[in-house]
Amino acid sequence: MYESFYGLTEKPFSLTPNPRFLFLSKTHNEVYAHLLYGIENKSGFIMVTGEVGTGKTTILRSLLKNLDEHTYRLAFIFNPKLTAKELLQNINREFGIDDTARQLPDMIEQLNQFLLAENNAGRVPVLVIDEAQNLSGEVLEQIRLLSNLETETDKLIQIVFVGQPELELQLKDPSLRQLNQRIAVRYRLVPLNSAETTAYIVNRLKVAGRPDGNVFNHSALKKIFLSSGGVPRMINLICDRALLAASNDQSGQVKAAHVRQAVLELSGEHARLNSPRLAWRPLAFIAILVVVIAAIYQWAPMDFSNLFGDNQVVAQVSAVEETPQVKENEPIEPVAKLPSKITATNAVLKEWTGEQIPTDLNPSAFDVEDLFQLHELQVMKLRGTFSQLVKFNMPFVFVTEQNGQPEYRAVIRKMEAEWHIIPEFHGALSSADLLREEYADLIAYLPWKDFAEVGYVATPGLQDSRVRALQRLLSQAGEFKGPLNGAYDQKTIAAVKLFQARIGLGIDGLVGPRTLAALYAASDVYDLPRLY
Repeated sequence: MYESFYGLTEKPFSLTPNPRFLFLSKTHNEVYAHLLYGIENKSGFIMVTGEVGTGKTTILRSLLKNLDEHTYRLAFIFNPKLTAKELLQNINREFGIDDTARQLPDMIEQLNQFLLAENNAGRVPVLVIDEAQNLSGEVLEQIRLLSNLETETDKLIQIVFVGQPELELQLKDPSLRQLNQRIAVRYRLVPLNSAETTAYIVNRLKVAGRPDGNVFNHSALKKIFLSSGGVPRMINLICDRALLAASNDQSGQVKAAHVRQAVLELSGEHARLNSPRLAWRPLAFIAILVVVIAAIYQWAPMDFSNLFGDNQVVAQVSAVEETPQVKENEPIEPVAKLPSKITATNAVLKEWTGEQIPTDLNPSAFDVEDLFQLHELQVMKLRGTFSQLVKFNMPFVFVTEQNGQPEYRAVIRKMEAEWHIIPEFHGALSSADLLREEYADLIAYLPWKDFAEVGYVATPGLQDSRVRALQRLLSQAGEFKGPLNGAYDQKTIAAVKLFQARIGLGIDGLVGPRTLAALYAASDVYDLPRLY
């Protein structure tokens, strides 16, 4: 195939999960840390969700491979479409328990005796259930009952659910509320961003024998990200097919045209576009389109903003037009009101970067979170009361509903007892106004920056420069007093918990986006927009 042509020792973009090719983006690193923290601290239930192809299974396999086999006993359930009895049979078989019991109570008793023996020996049994969204309600309830197998001090078994986002919805069913409440550690895996997609591709090429990683040119990498949406499985499919197309062309680098061909082939359109019988149709369509555009353009200016997909940014070009003459006594039409999504997003973006998005951009053609990320800002999508959101002390966009349609508002700063909100509604709102019931459950987008590149810190004993930067932030916030030794020790964890309690965050000692963003806002060292 193409391996020898590009000097590769193996195929770099195989779909088979292979821990050797593991690439830990910031998000993947966070989910890895969540899993490790939950298992090491015997949290009981852990849940990781993510869309198809985002890399859940690959991360899981890598983590389990790195767990000390003398400390942990692993059971892996790949196919959860089972009855409660079949599930118990599979769990016991995976743990190597004698498969002699035939009744459910006997199976549970056998499992309990095994778990007690492992606990006495100082080992931790870990049950991992992949594709957990396929579990029935009855089976999920049976799994919850397994968590009752415990000593006075410890859970005897750690249970890890891995599944698609449908699992989150399933657990919101009132009949499963007891299980949902017991999930101590949960994380949702998201696709890679543009920079991470490039780093992911280069990393796999290096592992496969190209230390320079210089196989795809810049345009090709950009096209791969736009076509794949940052989903690792789609990246692999597109890259593999693009490498084949480029090698057939005897091209030393993969170009955007090869990626375009790969995407067409994967979508099944390549054969249709190359069919002799239909080859004239695209040309005829283009010719007709040109004629129609020429005719329409005589009557009205064109708006091209809706011709592109959600993940693409369209450069807006404005032409200098002659100022129209207003006839005497002719009524002047009022200026059209800008969509609240554009107004609110621009207000927050201006606070951070001084930049603005085009006001004639189609609001449905962009996502607020994606747009902030394109301007090199990190984004938290939050849900809570207005009073909870303003505790982060940074501008944010929140969403309400007006006449069945989403309305976007930007909170810019506090001025005495009032909040400066754009676009205004009912004028400026006071703190008391925003405590009303209609503002008690808001969805919000809060952009921020990890200036010191602290990332995610969760593992006790971790020692590196990121922890030193975290200690410096805690010191600036007035919560940490002592040498900046770069160790995530008990003193540092205690300082994190004190800060979380002061701000009103969940007190868990884990430093993720919420804690870190609040720390930056509490520091007077970094140049960032603040509400007050």
